[in-house]
Amino acid sequence: MLVTMSNKELHRLPVIQAVIEKRLRRRAAASQLDLTERQVQRLMNRYRESGADECSSW
Repeated sequence: MLVTMSNKELHRLPVIQAVIEKRLRRRAAASQLDLTERQVQRLMNRYRESGADECSSW
């Protein structure tokens, strides 16, 4: 199965992974992605539940 991602989605993925791995704080990720901390938390939850495949619908 081929999953295509936009440039925005490709940028979000490593940032969310860094937060999950505790290499980056949610606040810093929110600033980098121009989102709220709550939105970053939702992306983290979605990534944990579904993995990178689900990230293409961000």
